[in-house]
Amino acid sequence: MRTPNLTEQVSPLIQTQVLDDCFNFGVGQPGPELLQKAFDMIKAASAAAFEDARNSPFLMQYGAVFGPQQYRQAVADFYSRQTESQTSAEEVILTTGISGGIEMMCTSLASPGDVAIVEQPTYFLVRNIFTSLGLETLPSPMSPDGSIDLAALSVELEALKQQGKRARLLYVVPVHSNPSALCKTREEKAGIIKFCKEWEITILADEVYELLNFGPRSVDSPPFRELCRDSTVVSLGSFSKICGPGLRLGWCLAAPEVCQKFRNNGVLSSGGGLNPVVGAIMASALDERLMDKLLLNEVCPTLSMKSKALVSAINKHLPGATFHVPEGGYFILLRFPEDVNATELVEIARSKFSVAYTPGARCLGAPNTARLSFAFYSAEEMEIGVKRLSEALEFYQKEKNREQG
Repeated sequence: MRTPNLTEQVSPLIQTQVLDDCFNFGVGQPGPELLQKAFDMIKAASAAAFEDARNSPFLMQYGAVFGPQQYRQAVADFYSRQTESQTSAEEVILTTGISGGIEMMCTSLASPGDVAIVEQPTYFLVRNIFTSLGLETLPSPMSPDGSIDLAALSVELEALKQQGKRARLLYVVPVHSNPSALCKTREEKAGIIKFCKEWEITILADEVYELLNFGPRSVDSPPFRELCRDSTVVSLGSFSKICGPGLRLGWCLAAPEVCQKFRNNGVLSSGGGLNPVVGAIMASALDERLMDKLLLNEVCPTLSMKSKALVSAINKHLPGATFHVPEGGYFILLRFPEDVNATELVEIARSKFSVAYTPGARCLGAPNTARLSFAFYSAEEMEIGVKRLSEALEFYQKEKNREQG
């Protein structure tokens, strides 16, 4: 079912092609209008970067292992401004984004056969990274409020210990979580830190949505490293969601002694620091506050408006569904009635009503949940998409009743 003028994303330059024959709420990427603003900002920053006296033709050489010093300092200053959590350049390492950062952490802090703990639900592709590196994943027991059940997890870790296995990493998305949109409180984070210290587990805090707030920052949810500056916590950030994924640029924040472990990373020791030219360009954008302006004047207001549009459409067309209203980030985790299997529903929705989403089961979520992104489509498009989803749900329930009756 083709929808005229539906936002498309078709190019040989990109990973995910989005056609106008289906509303795909599974696309967790910035929309074209934000990409254009990011593109314009990077053009301006590029010109300034190559005029910067700190740069020279050596920028084209194999880069400093931890990234250009001006990038590390610029990120530290930017992060400090945005979070009010003081950070130094010595704590910053340039990465290629969250996925690349996770890979670096795993190869430096764990070994094949070790265990990585993940929440339920969690980012649906992270287990692929762990598996590809030879790590096992352990879905953590969860409490009804969406927090980690640390007492139950302790029992499972004891069982692992008896098997001769050890958990090395705990992966969490603590702010505006993908997919739940939940934020961990100061108390919850402190409890996780205490637990991980006792078990000698490193927390991989995927804080990619840390800066995507739709209102004032919550003082009840400071960054993980604000609460623990030692080796227990490694924070990962990225410009993918706040600027553009094509930059392949992010950062790792860790205690200096943890940073030193990455000098032994095979890729870095062979190829030098990652992405030094783009790092220098972003350093220019950060120094000139161009990134601050893009984030605060364009990205956050646009995503806030879109999130409200999706919430309104769901309340209007899917009154039986429940969800946590997002205060930032990219996603809503929709909970259908208990008798709905969201994996079955999405097949009907896609084939008969030209609308799709990511089933919550792919994220280790409940069978009746669905992850919807509000980042890509316009407010008007999401209204149409949710209406189609409501029609698909009605069709699904009627068919199910007919089969059972």
